[in-house]
Amino acid sequence: MNTPTPFVPTAEAAFIAGISDRDMNRVVDEHILPDTLLLLRDGRLFSRLAAAFARFYFGTEKVFVADFRRQVVTELTTRLATRSDRYFVLALPEAMPKDLNWNIDRDHAQIDVAVFVQEAWTRVRQVERASSLVTTAPDVLAGEAVFAGTRVPIEIIVSSLEKGIDKRRLVSSYPFLTDAHIDAAHVFSRIHPKRGRPRRIADVHPEWTPKSSRLVRAAAKA
Repeated sequence: MNTPTPFVPTAEAAFIAGISDRDMNRVVDEHILPDTLLLLRDGRLFSRLAAAFARFYFGTEKVFVADFRRQVVTELTTRLATRSDRYFVLALPEAMPKDLNWNIDRDHAQIDVAVFVQEAWTRVRQVERASSLVTTAPDVLAGEAVFAGTRVPIEIIVSSLEKGIDKRRLVSSYPFLTDAHIDAAHVFSRIHPKRGRPRRIADVHPEWTPKSSRLVRAAAKA
């Protein structure tokens, strides 16, 4: 059994959890989750399961008080600690063990965290698909993220769409583009936030630069 690495940076964990980076960092700052779900050496890394539990914690804040939500997560984490495959489960792998129990019983009520784990698991699959369609290499555009097998930066596609450029124009310029590539570009950009100044669309496709006209009014006479 190949064990995927369970720990990921803040931006990726936040995407998997479906919450903001700020809230993901609150998990550490406010000691919301047990330390066994985190890796805090040389920075902050979160297990993918920690992201699922963070989704439960923030997603049920209008239903349960904070102490109770912490108790639920702690009990589930303690239960997991007795399993020989706990490291495997932390990664939310594609083939999850079928005997996992995400239910907590309290005062004739049952709290089922499985739905939050499933949502996080689905987002992990999105991350994996993005990683298969987007690559980085030091000898390709100085390490800029490009679509696999091409030298086309994903930033060009993402920023073009954000500026309202029609998808059909992008496909006419880059015939390999599919909806899967576009989704991968958005996901990869989210989990690997780029620092520095992005390349301008006008530098790559000057013919796409919107043309505008200025209306000059005559100055009012005194």
